[in-house]
Amino acid sequence: MGIEVFAEETSQKRGRQTTIGSQATGDFWESRLMKRICYLSWVAVALLAGPMVAQEKLVMAHYMTDMVPQTNRPLIRWIDPELADPFGSTARLGGLQQTQPLASLHLRDANLVTAVDFEIHAARQLGVDGFQFYYPLGDDTRMLQETYNRIIRTFVQRSDTKFPGFKISLCLSHPGTSRPTTEAQRVALWSQPIRQLLQSTRGASAWLRSPAGALLFYLWVGDGLAEGVPGLATTAAGIRSVGVAYRRLTTAVGTPIDYIYQVRRPVMDSDYVAAIANTFTGVWGWTASDENPRFWDYLARRCREAGCLYTQSVYPDYYTSKVYPKGDTTHMILSTEQALQKGLSGLQRYYRVTNLAQTQIQLLKRAVAHDVSIINYVTWNDFPEGHHLAPEVNHSFGPALLLKHFKRRWKSGVSSVERDEAIVFFKKYRHDVRPRYAVALKVKSRSQDLSVEDRIELVTLLTAPARCTLNGQPLGLVAAGLQVHSIPSQPGPVRVQVARQGRTIIRFQTPQVISEKPLRTDRLTVSYSSVFEREFEKLFD
Repeated sequence: MGIEVFAEETSQKRGRQTTIGSQATGDFWESRLMKRICYLSWVAVALLAGPMVAQEKLVMAHYMTDMVPQTNRPLIRWIDPELADPFGSTARLGGLQQTQPLASLHLRDANLVTAVDFEIHAARQLGVDGFQFYYPLGDDTRMLQETYNRIIRTFVQRSDTKFPGFKISLCLSHPGTSRPTTEAQRVALWSQPIRQLLQSTRGASAWLRSPAGALLFYLWVGDGLAEGVPGLATTAAGIRSVGVAYRRLTTAVGTPIDYIYQVRRPVMDSDYVAAIANTFTGVWGWTASDENPRFWDYLARRCREAGCLYTQSVYPDYYTSKVYPKGDTTHMILSTEQALQKGLSGLQRYYRVTNLAQTQIQLLKRAVAHDVSIINYVTWNDFPEGHHLAPEVNHSFGPALLLKHFKRRWKSGVSSVERDEAIVFFKKYRHDVRPRYAVALKVKSRSQDLSVEDRIELVTLLTAPARCTLNGQPLGLVAAGLQVHSIPSQPGPVRVQVARQGRTIIRFQTPQVISEKPLRTDRLTVSYSSVFEREFEKLFD
């Protein structure tokens, strides 16, 4: 279902929705009529705010707002390569960070505009059509007003002037304060910086919108805006309360806004799912969206029936540079100083078994199968959680090559391959090898079997059959299209050769080797491809 279909169905969906607490039949029909009138009123306002547009299928990626690579000033710790140096300031831990963004290493003396231009250029090169920006509510909104709004406003302006068609949205995230507040207070607190940002970008075409013209925002762990919903709405009534809270936020902002709700309770509860589909414009998931496939298929069907936009979330990896107190269950992220004080024995990192490239491939196949209007990459640049798509030393461009292959199939229906490419995925060491600087892992995925990743995986994208060799082992004649082969993990560099009709068409060796004596715990998936140099030169030459 495309977004253009959704526009007609939304008014029908909202017309069916009942008011919280309405019991009598008369109240129901009055509520139904009023919601239809309210919706049409919003559409009328939206037409003044922006033109009705038929939107194409889009790949949107979550953007950690303060991780923009503005290299003309000190970088925040999450994107600072010095903290990844095993001989640097965190040498006692073997190097605290596990990722090294290519922008942090190679983008020199970039001011905010240069950094924004780089990010949009890189996103388009890697197959992304827009960013939805992390926008949290805390005790003080000065950070949103003074820092986040300036960054997002620059993205909006550069998208409009230099990168037309690139889309921008907000991801309203975990509304909460350390002191007790009411829903009304939280709405008042959050609406002010949102309103300020929207007023400063009034008329911009970069904002992601529905065909009716309403802004389309994402929610991430957003249920806590509502009164009486502490963290996650687990009932249909709770979901409706969350919907009411966001309608109040929309009113306070003064601009038509629709919301894509993050589904965090994957339970086939008919009333609960109906409440989601009848309350929100769209739905999305997060890093657990590869689990419970029956639920996500069920949700997609219920969304189609209700006129709700089902979108597909995708992620390539998950292993944190963030460290937590060992045994902690409160998600308390330690500062660099706290991590050094606790030492290796007092730390843990979070990890999900993603089976090398298989989780990403599975989720992209689901996007094609459901013919979704939006694919959401869980993050573009959340390097400290390891599920980034942005170019980085470990992931390089491998995940993006998979995205671009499936995106072409998703948008055009063509499954053939345009040019020969090969990508390898592997871990830096077997799961049963103990590094010198070892940190405990808290495995967050349903699968707890790390041994399934003790493989070297070769993904080939071939225009015609060819003979492939992986680390000297013949794989035989490999068919055209996307094919996956693997061999057991073995020490040393990974070597790939592809030949057709007696002529070598692809040959490369990975700069990263598989180690028998790793320095530190590091479960990031390494990816490398036959087109690394081409993709790198497009970004940095």
